Amino acid sequence: MRSADGTRLHVEIHGRADAPTIVLTHGVLCSLGFWRRQITDLRAGHRVVAFDHRGHGRSEVARRGRYTVEHLADDLHAVLAETVPAGRPAVLAGHSMGGIAILAWANRYPGDIAARARAVALVNTTPGEILDNVRFLRGPERLLGARRRVARTVAPLAGIPLPRRMPVRRRLLAHIAVGATAAPRIGHELDRIIGATSARGRGGYGAMLVNLVTALDPAALTVPTVVLAGRKDKIAPLARSQLIAAALPQLIALHELDSGHCAPLECADEVTAALRELSRDRGESISSPVETA
Repeated sequence: MRSADGTRLHVEIHGRADAPTIVLTHGVLCSLGFWRRQITDLRAGHRVVAFDHRGHGRSEVARRGRYTVEHLADDLHAVLAETVPAGRPAVLAGHSMGGIAILAWANRYPGDIAARARAVALVNTTPGEILDNVRFLRGPERLLGARRRVARTVAPLAGIPLPRRMPVRRRLLAHIAVGATAAPRIGHELDRIIGATSARGRGGYGAMLVNLVTALDPAALTVPTVVLAGRKDKIAPLARSQLIAAALPQLIALHELDSGHCAPLECADEVTAALRELSRDRGESISSPVETA
């Protein structure tokens, strides 16, 4: 299928056609394979839709300049319009940049939220202001401005082709992206997925995230929502999830998981259980206090 600007998106649908739909959107540098555990565990009782963001996985590598928050929203909108049956809104789940995509979609297409989404899960994500809140290589607060300038200067280097296998990258990922107690196989799997991401997709959306200095409004997301956060997340720290949760009109719960930034890999069973619970027929919308688990 194609997005609004003609970019071809790779979409996969697993499970029964008549089952409740769950749409999965992955984070930057990854692909729909990041959700493999959730796809495997949910497809027996659900219709699971997963897609690759432009420049990632098997989706088309768009031209430079076509990697913006608006493109994130438009791509998700195209997927929902094509795969979510009329009158049967889906559960949407977004990890990291995938969560940003859902927030961007809700802000850009407010009139379509009720028709396409019955509930949402935001996993290890943030509404924006990323550089100011990451918990690695921070240095003194007085140098924050200089760090911003350096990051924006070097961001284009993310588009340089890299080898598929790179031991230094894997060690860096293990330190930054996953929790210290995560199984080594998770770091290996993440490195394999990232190594397969196109240079242009990596550079385009990497630069977009570095320059995302404003925040998307979580209040635009007007359906029941669960927020899943990692206590050891250095990329989208717990405080960012707490900020989102506080602004959501229909917060179900904020769940704190024993993970780093990759809860769908590190705490796969807990994430799957949260998605399965969201897809349950509740009969009416929910608005309840924050819970932690």
